[in-house]
Amino acid sequence: MNPKNRESPILWLLGCVPLALLLAQVARADANLVIAQGGSVALSAADVRTAVAALPESSRRVIHSSLPALEQLLRSEIAQRTILSDVRAAGFDHDPKTLVQLRELQRDALVRLWIASQANVPTSYPSAADVQAAYDAARAAAPAEYHIAQIFIRAPDGGDPAALNAALRKATDIASRVNADDFAELARAQSEDSQSAPNGGDLGFIPGERMVPEVYKVVSSLAPGQVSGPVKTSQGLHFVKLIAKRPIALPPLSQVRDRIAADLRTRRTQELERAYINRFTAKLGISINEIELAKLQASLD
Repeated sequence: MNPKNRESPILWLLGCVPLALLLAQVARADANLVIAQGGSVALSAADVRTAVAALPESSRRVIHSSLPALEQLLRSEIAQRTILSDVRAAGFDHDPKTLVQLRELQRDALVRLWIASQANVPTSYPSAADVQAAYDAARAAAPAEYHIAQIFIRAPDGGDPAALNAALRKATDIASRVNADDFAELARAQSEDSQSAPNGGDLGFIPGERMVPEVYKVVSSLAPGQVSGPVKTSQGLHFVKLIAKRPIALPPLSQVRDRIAADLRTRRTQELERAYINRFTAKLGISINEIELAKLQASLD
């Protein structure tokens, strides 16, 4: 035999081992390799593969990209197996009421699994264009943040009536000057907010959802440069100036592409499931005797 045509002894030996035997050896290795343990429960590599395979596709995507998510899955699996052991030890799984509920749960689970099997989202969805469109829509709908300045007069709810009257007089004086005077100078001289007053009342950019609702309602209606007030809150009276408004910046598409794709697939799955249910129920022609149903309702436990 030509030495050049000879195979390596190792390759030759592997070629003689049946594929089924090799797979069996891999399976045994998976079964013997302990990945996680808690109490009396140990999870092998094979257990981990089984647990991951049972997850929905969107969850498997997260598991493949996030080690902390996989670790959390193992903790949950160990806790569940431990609790299940306690359940069986107590004989709870043979209780007649439990068995009835288990049959109901099994029926519901089978229906959900069947419906999910009818909602097959193509592997090609979403396309790059779909992801880009979703990102652009999210960016267009991003909540705004507002660059504002304020003049604050302390007048807490339930405060001393005399102090409240003094605050109202001060607010009336500021209201007569706020549109004519320099807002920043007026804030430095009159605002009782010790943090913003030295900066001319400037509070910087604040997301709308972080503002006191009464203030946000006013600020969101202003155009840059406009001033409104006094606005009453539980803490006092606010004169507010909108300096600028901008949408909250989103992360670059490259950072959120996978998350958007997974969300789009989840939404499409839900749409297909609803469509299947609607088509199915439409075929049944369901009718209900509402009069008799109302009578029955009164007798229900």
